[in-house]
Amino acid sequence: MNCLLCNARIAVRLTLRDLVTLQPLEQATLCDRCRAAFTPIDPEHACPGCGRPQKDPHLCCECQKWQQQYGWHLRHQALYTYNDAMKEYMHRYKFAGDWRLRHVFCDELQQRIRQIKADLVVPIPVTATTMATRGFNQVQGLLGDLAVVPVLQHRAADKVAQSQKTRRQRLQTSQPFLLRDPAAVCGRRVLLADDIYTTGRTLYHAAVLLKKARCREVVSVSLAR
Repeated sequence: MNCLLCNARIAVRLTLRDLVTLQPLEQATLCDRCRAAFTPIDPEHACPGCGRPQKDPHLCCECQKWQQQYGWHLRHQALYTYNDAMKEYMHRYKFAGDWRLRHVFCDELQQRIRQIKADLVVPIPVTATTMATRGFNQVQGLLGDLAVVPVLQHRAADKVAQSQKTRRQRLQTSQPFLLRDPAAVCGRRVLLADDIYTTGRTLYHAAVLLKKARCREVVSVSLAR
């Protein structure tokens, strides 16, 4: 097996248990060097609202503003910080269209989602134009074969890429989503899944629709923060 990022050969380290159980071996996706370039986030040392790494467990200033605006705040977890290594990974995966890279963090993301124990997993959708040009929804790619319920839909066929907007422009974005089947989320604990949490605007837009549909609770997770 070669590293999906640098193509270096990954050495397989067999244990005695591997030899006697004859179970299929877990396939490593990154070499040790590439893996070390990513910085994981410890949920115990992060803002409970947005997953931002911090020493204390209290809501950060940004999440306090969301609380003031809506009267509630998301409970969000992110697996990794958006450092240079993650930025390069996202560029290759999302914008260069390297579909193989969906495997890099898939197992970790699935494991975290299972730990959260939601009734439904709802991925953030992409526009029709993005789907036509990119060929895939990067969020659903990261989720692999995990069962999802894609009840959210983009209102517009196209949009200005979030990566091209300033922070102020992102926060001022109007509601971009439609909820196609409100009955599917009513009374359910829903987990929203996204690739990157930047300002939180996208996830809060989605959460507002779910709450209007009377879901029991909304939580969220992203690969990066």
